This record gives sequence, C-alpha cells and structure tokens, in this order.
Amino acid sequence: MSVPANSTAGPSENISLRITRLFDAPPQRVFDAWLDLEQFARWVGPRDHVESVTPVEHDPRVGGRYRVEVHQRNIPEAGCCKFIGGVYREITRFTRLVFTWGWNDDPTETLITVTFRPVGHQTEMTLVHERFDTTDRRDGHQHGWGGSFDQLAALLASNDE
Repeated sequence: MSVPANSTAGPSENISLRITRLFDAPPQRVFDAWLDLEQFARWVGPRDHVESVTPVEHDPRVGGRYRVEVHQRNIPEAGCCKFIGGVYREITRFTRLVFTWGWNDDPTETLITVTFRPVGHQTEMTLVHERFDTTDRRDGHQHGWGGSFDQLAALLASNDE
C-alpha cells in the first residue's frame, strides 16, 4: 500500500491513492464482487463508519451507471445517508475495471482503476483512486478502502456469493 507524500495540490497536480492486496480467490470471483452490486454492497464501506449499503442503480456496461445508498454510523440525524455513484468507463472481464466515483454531497468526481492479476490460486488486486482535490479526502478514502478490502477478503473466504 502506498500513498503519495504531497500534502497540498495545485490546480494541475493529481493526488492519488494506490493499494495492492492479495486475495485468496481467483480473479473471476474478485472481479465479480465488484460488478455484482449485491456483493459490492456487502463489502464496501468500513464497518466502523458504515452501517449498511443498499444498491439503488446498476447498469454494468461501459457508459452504464451505478449508485448505492450508504447508511453511516454515529450520525445524529435518524436515517442519515449518502449516495455514491458513477459511470463505468472500461470493463475488461476479470482483468480491469475503470469507473468514476462521486459522493452526492461532494462536487469532486474521482476516477478508480482496479486491476486483477492471477497469482497461483490467488488474485493480486491493485486499486488506483485518483483526482482527489485534497490529501484529507485521499486519506479518508485510504481508510475506507482498507476497511472495505478486509470485508471483501471475508466475503471471498465465505461460501456465499
């Protein structure tokens, strides 16, 4: 896992996050956990901040949109939630996903590229999340993806799909 050292970004700089993780599952299964929105909703969001995720919209094709409702923990307003959504830019079965990522309360749209590489019976997955406007947002997403990938590992280890 690596995070760029820059602490501020000028207008032309790109603040990004790169995480590489090995999963005990074949690339097909790891890839499908991203595109099957029911599975995605089960693992995305660190459980110390996210209570649940509900799929709202899903069109898994290039140009198609996705959207999920995120119910957060420890929010004073009952039923408080946020939405995450974006557009699929590239889908190469079992090897690469590229899509936009945006929160309903943040005008900044970021870009995510996920690659999947077989390593024996396992999968090396690399996520590059870029176009952050601040290091604070990048760092928050680093925590979020780390917790999410712990849950993805647990989902892949279970017999449920």
